[in-house]
Amino acid sequence: MPPSRERGLRSVSGGSETSIEFVNHRSHPVTIHWLDYQGHRRHYAVLQPSASYRQHTYVGHPWVVTGGRGRALVCFEPTATPARAVVR
Repeated sequence: MPPSRERGLRSVSGGSETSIEFVNHRSHPVTIHWLDYQGHRRHYAVLQPSASYRQHTYVGHPWVVTGGRGRALVCFEPTATPARAVVR
């Protein structure tokens, strides 16, 4: 999803367990944040260029990836089946 969607995203409870594999295809590190029940960012990981990271999560728990200075690059919403989120 585009980064502009972050404003309206927040976690909701009750979703099934799943996972997302984040892959950084950018030339700089990115930061992975979970968006909590109030829509606030919760820092989870820093992903170096060409690295990947698997995150256990739940359907209904959105994630945002940020670049330098905390600028949102992209948002992801987990699906019922494990997914791959490529950051370009």
